[in-house]
Order: sequence, then structure tokens, then C-alpha cells
Amino acid sequence: MKNLTVASAVLSSVLLCATGLARGAPGAPVLELPLADYPYNWDYGYRAPSMQQSLELSKDFYLYGHDRLHQLFARRPAWRIITTTAFDVLAIWLPPGSAWTHEEWHRAVMGRYGIDSYDEVYRFNLFADSISVSKVRDEDLIRLKSQHPADMVRMHIAGSEAQLELSFALEKDMFFRDTPAWGGVVRWDNYINAIGYLQLCDSAEADTTTQEFLASEDTHISKRDFTGLDCDGWVYDLFRPDEPYAARGVHPSGVGIDRYIQHSDLTRQEKNYLHRQYLLSYLNLANPFLLEFRHFAASNPWSGRAAAWNLTLRHHLTSFGYTVDANLFWRQAGDNLLFTVHNYFNKQHYFPGFDLELVDTPVNLLGHAVPVGLGAGLWQQPEAQSFTTDRGSVGGHARLRLALPLGRDLAPYVEIAGKTAGWQAGTVYLQSQVEGRLGLRWTLR
Repeated sequence: MKNLTVASAVLSSVLLCATGLARGAPGAPVLELPLADYPYNWDYGYRAPSMQQSLELSKDFYLYGHDRLHQLFARRPAWRIITTTAFDVLAIWLPPGSAWTHEEWHRAVMGRYGIDSYDEVYRFNLFADSISVSKVRDEDLIRLKSQHPADMVRMHIAGSEAQLELSFALEKDMFFRDTPAWGGVVRWDNYINAIGYLQLCDSAEADTTTQEFLASEDTHISKRDFTGLDCDGWVYDLFRPDEPYAARGVHPSGVGIDRYIQHSDLTRQEKNYLHRQYLLSYLNLANPFLLEFRHFAASNPWSGRAAAWNLTLRHHLTSFGYTVDANLFWRQAGDNLLFTVHNYFNKQHYFPGFDLELVDTPVNLLGHAVPVGLGAGLWQQPEAQSFTTDRGSVGGHARLRLALPLGRDLAPYVEIAGKTAGWQAGTVYLQSQVEGRLGLRWTLR
């Protein structure tokens, strides 16, 4: 999707220049280094990174790079735009850039079940049109499809989920922390690639691309990608949870399973569903942050006090179908609120949900102003993550994060999170799970 990356870079840079918003805002970026994520890091011996670890590392990478360039060219706006654009474009193909995070979220779903794999971003093949997750055994994919079909579906599309969540995390920092450097290129690239990838999967070009993959492969199974085109694999297994993985047939080389689903392999119904997702993916562009509008002025209707708000839409593919979320950002006198309305859909049925999050709310603890993060949500999702059921299952999640200052800029943090069975963006577990995280929080000055 290299051409989409170039288009993203040009578009975001032109918009920033045209609107005069490349100056940034006065806040200080906050980096959060996730040192431990339990139980994921210890489920099958030591295994890292988890979804949240790769997300935080990638966000830190962009925030730090943007901030240094912002400081270096503080009095040269044109150079700041040029260098930040170049940084974001190059970073896509480097760890821990957005392509790395994309592949690591695929790997996290496999790692959840002890499946080994290799992220080929570490080959440093700059400006590659495609990057694989390789060294995956057919036997492991057979087992995953047989024992955990919903996770199989999630695995295919977890990479796009990662890129959308990375942009969302950067936007939260823009709104609640006024991060001083802009990340327009990486955010535009994430959104445009989500659309472009679905467009590719939804076209006859998908078959040409897949045939090129197959023609370049030999009998070495370890060199093959784990799925081929993500969204074709996603819709195929979404509609066929009970089909054995080996039913895909034999690889053209005669060795191993033919893993890659082509557009021509899909039924008319599957193609129509995929096309619907392609059209819905444009909802991700209903996002003022993409035009560098961080917040809009408002007043609290009850108190009359000044406030700020923003509103975005988000389309995610899920283990049971898809969701369309509406995110309301609200900030007033240190109270940072994020309210999300979830609209979950499987094949034919709708299920509601909502989240409420308090971001970096200061609480006085032992004489210190401690930033506290609180989050909770309720949902109704398809029972057993089924694509076809009309029965809903009620569940939810809760999260608490505390950061204890060691000085002006450094603070260890601890986070406890728990959820019932269900899909949650950025959480690898579809089952009920309690998680704990430890890390370091560093405020750049």
C-alpha cells in the first residue's frame, strides 16, 4: 500500500500548511513504557509484546520523534513539516512504527495460544508493498481454527485494529494532553490504509496480488505469510466457522495448506458483506483531528463553565462482524472524559454498548496530585461471538490506572483491568480475563 502512504503524507502536509496548524500546542508529551503485562507475557513462557505493549511503544516512538523535531525546528515551521513528514513515512517500515504494530497484533492473537511467528518488519525492507508474518506452522493454524474459531477471525483483522487504535491513542493525547507535535501523516496513513486494504480485498485485484504471492513461494512453509490478504481471510472464516482449516486445499507447490483466500473464493453473500465493510470504513474519516482540529469550545450546560469537546466515528472489524463507534471527547477544568457509544453488528443483528473513561484525572494521594485513569463499560454482544446468532450476551469491563510520582517527570504506573467474555479493541482475550500491567511514565519537557 506504498502509494497510499505517499498520498497520506502529501495530503496531511498540505492540510497542515493550508490551515496554519502545524505550530502545535503547549502541552508536554507523556511517554508510557509498558514493562510487564500479566498474564500475556507469561502465558507460554515469556512472550512479548502484548497488544498494549506494542501500542504504547509505537505511540511513544511517534510522540518522541515528533517532539524532538518540533523542538529542533521550533523557529522553522517549514522544516518542521518536512522533517516530521519524512520521519512518519520512514517510520512506517521500521520497528516500532505502524506496520510493526500492525503485524505484532496479528502475532499477539497467535501468541495468546502459544503459536510462534516472526514479524518481517525486522528484515528492514524499506518501502515494501507488503510485509509478512512468517514462520507459522500449518498445524497451529489448524488447531486455532478448530478450537478457537472466533480468535481465528480476530487474528486475520487484528492488524487493521492496531492501526486504528494507534491513531485513536494519538488523538486522545492531542485532546487531553495537548501534545505539542502533530502526527498527521501517521494518522492519515492508518485511516487511508484501512480503507485501501478493504478496497483491495473487495476487488478482482486481490486475486492478482494473491497469485503473485503464490508464484514467489516454494515448498518452505516457514517462509509463507500466515494469511495473505487479511480481510479476505477474515470474511471467509467469519462465514465458515465450522469449516476445517485444511479444507482450503493444498498449496500450489504441493507442500502444505493453501492458506491464502482469493476474492474469487468468496460466495456472493461474502463478497457483499465485505463490500459493505469497505463502504463503512469511510466513516473513519469523520474525524476533525485529521484536519488538526483538536477541540471545539463549549460551555457546561449545568454550570456554565468553559469546556472543550470533539467527536469522531470509528469502524472496526471484529470477531463476530463489525462495530461502528461514536467517541465524544470532553474536557473541563481538569476533568477529562471520553464517552463511547458502541454499535455492534453480526450478520443481521444489532447489539448496543457504551464506555466511559476518565483520562488523567488528578486525585490527591499522600499529598501528591496523582493522575488516575478509570474506565468502565457495558455491552451486549452476540452470544459466543457468533456471526449468525440473534441472541445477545451481556458483559463489560473495568480498568484502574495509578501513576505514583518519583519526581517532576518520572512516575511508575500500575494498571488493573478486568473483562467478561466479549470483544474489546486492544484486548487480546475474547474470554473473561483479569490483567495487570506495570510500567514507567515519563513526561517530556
